[in-house]
Amino acid sequence: MRRDKWHRYAHIPTPIYLLALIIGLPWISGSGDPKWILVHLLLLGAITNLIFVWSSHFTATMLRLPQEADRKRYLVRVIILNLGVISVIVGKIQGLKFLMAIGAAAVVISAGLHVRSIQIQIARALPTRFKKIPRFYIVSALFLILGGVLGGLLSQGPKGEFKYRLLVAHYSTNIFGWVGITVAGTLITFIPTMLRTQLPDKAERHGYKSLPWLASSVLMIDLGSIANLRLIALLGILVYLASWIYLLAPHVRFIAQMKSPFSFLSTVASIIWLGVSLISLTVDVATNEKWKLVSSRAESLIYILGIGFALQMGLGALSYLIPAVLGGGPSNARLNVNVSDRLKVTRLILHNGGLGVLAANFSRALFLVGGAMVALSIILNLFLLSQLRPAKHE
Repeated sequence: MRRDKWHRYAHIPTPIYLLALIIGLPWISGSGDPKWILVHLLLLGAITNLIFVWSSHFTATMLRLPQEADRKRYLVRVIILNLGVISVIVGKIQGLKFLMAIGAAAVVISAGLHVRSIQIQIARALPTRFKKIPRFYIVSALFLILGGVLGGLLSQGPKGEFKYRLLVAHYSTNIFGWVGITVAGTLITFIPTMLRTQLPDKAERHGYKSLPWLASSVLMIDLGSIANLRLIALLGILVYLASWIYLLAPHVRFIAQMKSPFSFLSTVASIIWLGVSLISLTVDVATNEKWKLVSSRAESLIYILGIGFALQMGLGALSYLIPAVLGGGPSNARLNVNVSDRLKVTRLILHNGGLGVLAANFSRALFLVGGAMVALSIILNLFLLSQLRPAKHE
């Protein structure tokens, strides 16, 4: 199967979950636990599928391996993943703890297969300049395994303060570990690629050195929350924030390029939301002695991290990457880039403005207003992606 056709099929789960979220928004807002359903449709469904696609693609690209080599393994793990996602969500809606546990186990298995696939590709590859980047994807997938285990424990209804400590660890593992470390590794080369410029000096060195600090800081947050050691959790958040600053420092000079493509502007906005979330979480952990309060604030931050960081990063990346993989020569590539850049200011305002409304208050009316703005942004992004023209093949 041609590369452009493969990517069109491989991306199908992500828009399905996003459309399910949009169509079901009125029902979600009136459900017993709207935050949980929204977050899991978005992060476990849409974003995790997107990460599976692109971390596999980038691994093969960085290692200079044929993309086709991993496709059979990819299909197996993505089927297991989505069976797990559906089981978790249906189990939650129907109150079936055993189904949620089965779903969590399926997610863990799919993440383990993802790790193994990347390890196989690294072992087969010849030495290349960017051979270290797939290590980020291995580490992040290990955090998805841990996050799945924590989610499985939560699905069984733990009681008391331990429940809230477990929730904080679950959120941190999946957002900062699974999503955050995947994004961090990709941005080492992806930022200059979006701007069609050279890799900055020290970008690789800063990026590779940041990985152990990013990973250890997430583990510190987990340990601190689960073991009721607030100072350890607080230190972990600060180290995680410092690691991101260190990783991005060589790229700071690009921020001034405001006449940039939508992909880059979306990336900058998502990183800003990540920073806002980390600072807010730092204050919450430092000022609240009860983990119930920290957990409640962390749930609110999940909107910012899920919609502002993860989803916005994903939509921005797709607006650059899909035109790139469709091919068709320079003229077709230019046409697709122009299409993917249309209405970029409108899309950014809707997405970030809607998120601001969601984050400000959780009344149902404001939820629907903010949700509608974000939904419109998603629809515009998906519509423009659907208008991209594939390469013509004789």
